Amino acid sequence: MTTIDHHEWAVIRLATLQQRGQAGRLLFATVTLLSPDRPPPPKMNSADRRAVGKSGTTIFFRRTMLTKQAAIDWYRSLGNGDEKTPTPSCPEDIEKIDGVKITVSKLIDDPIWPHLGLPMGEGLLSQPTGHSHPAPFMGSVPARIHRRFGIHEGFGVLLADDDALAFVARRLHIDLRHYPEYLGSIALVIPDPIIKQIDNFMIPASNERGERIFYRFVPRPGQTLEGLQITTFDEQAHLLTNFETQDIPADGILDVNKGSCLGAYGYVVTHPEHGILAYMPPTGFVRTIHFSSHAVGSGGVKVSVHTGDSPDSARMEYSAANRSPLSTSSIVGEEPSSPNVNARVAIAASRREKIANAKQYGQRWFSNGSREEAMRFVQDEIRKARSRIMIADPYLAGLQLGQFLYAVNGDAVKVILLTSGLAFKSKPSKLDDFKHRLDRLANDVKVTTAVYVLPSSVLHDRFLVIDDAVWFLGNSLNALGDKASMIVKLPHSDEVIDQLEAMLKQAESFDCYREKQLNAWSTGDRK
Repeated sequence: MTTIDHHEWAVIRLATLQQRGQAGRLLFATVTLLSPDRPPPPKMNSADRRAVGKSGTTIFFRRTMLTKQAAIDWYRSLGNGDEKTPTPSCPEDIEKIDGVKITVSKLIDDPIWPHLGLPMGEGLLSQPTGHSHPAPFMGSVPARIHRRFGIHEGFGVLLADDDALAFVARRLHIDLRHYPEYLGSIALVIPDPIIKQIDNFMIPASNERGERIFYRFVPRPGQTLEGLQITTFDEQAHLLTNFETQDIPADGILDVNKGSCLGAYGYVVTHPEHGILAYMPPTGFVRTIHFSSHAVGSGGVKVSVHTGDSPDSARMEYSAANRSPLSTSSIVGEEPSSPNVNARVAIAASRREKIANAKQYGQRWFSNGSREEAMRFVQDEIRKARSRIMIADPYLAGLQLGQFLYAVNGDAVKVILLTSGLAFKSKPSKLDDFKHRLDRLANDVKVTTAVYVLPSSVLHDRFLVIDDAVWFLGNSLNALGDKASMIVKLPHSDEVIDQLEAMLKQAESFDCYREKQLNAWSTGDRK
């Protein structure tokens, strides 16, 4: 792999997870080649360690320096069944914890070795959302990566410990709860061997020339820009208006006349030997910045309030706003003389995207008096279930069983109902009615349900789980659509499902609850 010829040293950051009395298991590691102009980090003495809860498991982290070839060899050796922690190339850096056995699962190369990949957003012409970076550990220096993915199961004890995850994040620059695909894996980071810096900005129009885009490429010490090419792509009002490849001059200066720069402009820089070196998605230039400021004074009034309706509830304090009437507004830059059609199209596209997202997440508004419409909507969603239905509603009672659960399609669907004592209002007749309707449901359409009753103070909101999707209901199923109501599918369903399953541990089965309540009523011990 010729790319590494420009590098002499590499830094290996290795985290292992060790159970008492066993060899450490690869948690995550990075191998980063150092550019010739980057000084190596100071020697790390011993290893950092942190216990993971009370599980008897410990995280070990160590940073070591190896020559580039030794680091590559170690990176490629993992997954062969005889793995050891890396041994520093400088004899004076070696400690007894180096070169010890660790456990590594079989690793899958991505991409195929020795090819490298340049991290980018969701697509070549897409702006990154900022929610997910394919390689958060690589830092701000432009670099290409190679990854070796291992088995990511079996790390539950770590993922349940926020402090342990923070310990790893501070040292490896990755939150493994948000990036679980990297558990048990390793990544190779190779900085751009040719280009040290790329400047890119717009030059305003003058009497002689229109607006221009200025590029300045700065090579690393000892390197030239020979053979480099830049492919630029222009987007105007969601249209691809230009796609052009040209050589980068030896002096690194590229001055491109555009006339007007109201669109978005991106580029890819390539090298005949090293491949893709740099990438920027289409991005617009900032022309005008509007500033608005308010003076906020200190020593605001402290407000003390109850946290609940009861006069005996706990109190909390917060500071009242103390905004000064003094405020200023200013504008930096000049407004464009011609209307920005690109902005107009972007605003309209943004509105369409919001509508599409609302449809994707099932955002549905039911107007006042639309009870039947709301019922049919929920019935249709229940009918789509293939493996699981869970209804969590503190007011779920017998009537809703007939209103909705006859729509369950197939006896392979597991149905769990999570209700509360609020649904029965301490009336034996409601308990008996619920039991009768459960029996009828099982007899009529062979739908068997597991029903649990929560303490009345545990659950407030209402949720409908269909397989792996979760709907949030703005009202209970017994009143959805009677008055104006909202239902929406939640984007992060796993969190809600985990919480609902945890609530099941606080609940008791409906049969046990019913028996206790009927006994209490028969003895006069009403609850």
